[in-house]
Formats: sequence, structure tokens, C-alpha cells
Amino acid sequence: MAKSVYINGRWSDGKDDWFEKTNPANGETSWNGQASSPEQVSDATRAAREAQSDWAQRPQHDRTTILERYAEALTKRSDAIAAAISSDMGKTAWEAKGEAGAMSAKVGISIKAQVERAGTSYSEAAFGSMHLTHRPHGVMAVFGPFNFPGHLPNGHIVPALLAGNTCVFKPSELAPSVAEVMVEAFAEAGLPAGVLNVVQGGRETGAALLDGDING
Repeated sequence: MAKSVYINGRWSDGKDDWFEKTNPANGETSWNGQASSPEQVSDATRAAREAQSDWAQRPQHDRTTILERYAEALTKRSDAIAAAISSDMGKTAWEAKGEAGAMSAKVGISIKAQVERAGTSYSEAAFGSMHLTHRPHGVMAVFGPFNFPGHLPNGHIVPALLAGNTCVFKPSELAPSVAEVMVEAFAEAGLPAGVLNVVQGGRETGAALLDGDING
């Protein structure tokens, strides 16, 4: 049975219906476990909410350093990421490997964008001075798609975390395996507990997340 719920830095089993994913190339089971219950989804958003203030108050440099370490951890796991993607949704090995590479490359792009678009600026004005700062939204829900199950959610999670938000990630039920590898990489990078949480499941899990205490 696969790991299906990651809340506040700990994995646990889901408490809702069982579901499994089969490899479209050979029919073998690539992932199986229980979906997250509505209560577990609430626990995940609560953990993200409780972690958000401390994460947002950290200096930008600290968040950037953790995300840089995450990129390094992804690079070390590129084969595992590619295998997870390919076994779940049938993407060819070379294409899945390319997606894994895009995930680590996204971090550098996001760091550059954070500095350019959401940093702090100061300028003199006719009647004083102007200061421009940005604040995080809060708790963000990220939904993974079937066709790019690693790259696309990663492309939302990374900039959200850099900006001081926390996340609850619901992978596609058609491609759930890559989430575990991503969590391993974040843990190795030193991401604090509660900043990223994962809830596996289908439509009902997604609906519970949308109805939960999120900001975007």
C-alpha cells in the first residue's frame, strides 16, 4: 500500500475509499491506497494554516535557500521521478525524464521571478517616498493534472512557497506516485513541517479541499 496522506511532516494512511492506478503499458498496479477523508483534508489545511505565519515571516533568503536545496534533491531523484510518472500514466521514459529535469529547472526560474516581480522596492516621490512590498496570500490548494503530474503542480508549489505561502497538494488520482518523491525531496531540503501537505484521492477529495480553509 502506497503512502497517501502527508500532514505536518508525517505520512499516514488514508481513511476513505481504496483506489489504485495501473500502468497503462503492462496493466500492473503502479499505486494503491486509500483516499484522504474529508477530516484528513481539514487536518491538512489546518496544518498549512498553522505553519503559514512562521514561514511567511522567515527572511526571503531562508526560503530561497530551502528551495535551492529542493532543486538539488530533485536532480538526485530524476530517475525516480521519471519512473513514477511513466508507470502511472504511460509517458515514454525520455519524455518523463525531461519532465523531471523541468521540475528542478523551474526552481531557478521561480527564484529569479520572485526577486524581479515580488521583491521590495523604494523610490523617491514628489511628496516623500514610495515603498512597494508584497505579502503572501496564505494557504494555497494545488491540484495535479494527469498529463504533467510532476512539472505542473511543481510549477505552482515552488513560487507559492517562495512567496511565503503554504500549500495543500492533491495529485491527480490518475498519476499519484510522483507526489511521494517530491515530498522526499522537500524533506531532504529542510522544508518545515506543515508548509507542504499532500492529500491523495479523487473528485470527493478535491471538493473537500476546495471547500476548505484556503486562500487560493
